Amino acid sequence: MIAKVSVKGQMVIPEAVREQARIRPGDEVDIGYANGLVVLRKRRPLTASRVRSLLLAGNELPDLTSKDEETVAAAIRRVRTRTQP
Repeated sequence: MIAKVSVKGQMVIPEAVREQARIRPGDEVDIGYANGLVVLRKRRPLTASRVRSLLLAGNELPDLTSKDEETVAAAIRRVRTRTQP
């Protein structure tokens, strides 16, 4: 789909995309730019249930090994060395 930007910098999000993203009048949209792409994302409120699900999802992360910890410590040392006056 193609959308044209007006002289005021405005554009219309096509109806099919709005429906797929469940964007309704009054919704807020985050806009960003990364690696040549303009990214639009419907802003979702941070509710108690969403916080709970985000925290529970963090439980699925693998445990750090001693090698991982040393890699992180080495990266911190490199950054600190570069920023010393």
